[in-house]
Amino acid sequence: MSPIIVNREEKTRLIARVALKLFSQKGYQATSVSRIAEGADIGKGTIYEYFATKEEIFLAAIREWSAQQWRRIAGKTEGIEDPVRQFYVVAETMAEICDPEDLETMRLIYEVMQQTLVKNGVLFNKRHLVKEMLVESRQMVVDILLDGISKGLFRPEIAKDAEKIAVNFLAFLDGIGLHSLVSENYLNLKEQMDFYLHHLLRMILKKPFLDEYILNDPKIKSGKSGISPFNL
Repeated sequence: MSPIIVNREEKTRLIARVALKLFSQKGYQATSVSRIAEGADIGKGTIYEYFATKEEIFLAAIREWSAQQWRRIAGKTEGIEDPVRQFYVVAETMAEICDPEDLETMRLIYEVMQQTLVKNGVLFNKRHLVKEMLVESRQMVVDILLDGISKGLFRPEIAKDAEKIAVNFLAFLDGIGLHSLVSENYLNLKEQMDFYLHHLLRMILKKPFLDEYILNDPKIKSGKSGISPFNL
């Protein structure tokens, strides 16, 4: 009988995916290494051949979740040539991710916040690693901005501030998403994102394209966006 060849990378990702599911369902404290090992169909001792601590497993699970979400966004923007539409797709997908009805995702976001921001949290002293996970998402937005400049849609002078704009854009999406989660039905997440995007476009679009992308937007003409074209 031929020996079973274990692909270490695949096994590591399997453990991370199983852990991600459990952390989403039960939280960090209530999830044991034994339960993760059981879910991955391996012995508890074997799991330590891949991860030294439960904290490392948690970090790997967060990386897996982050990668899943950005693959999802990348998949939805693939094939879209219009940089403006790409911005909307990123925002729309982020709104879907922050769906308050998705209790497992809500639990995971809460756990990440708690373990990162609280002084005794397992990620408090590893925030630089969490920061590294944001690099890919920031670069995606920078690429959209630079693509818009190269296509003549966006003002060329914003190139020097592309990374700042990307950070601002993502920080808004994160912040308004979190605010939506904790305030239940207090605000309409999609409307808030549309509001922000319209103002962002006013800042980055070349003037000839303002009419095409903003004044002719049906949401503005219907009054649903809360933005008056007379204020542009």
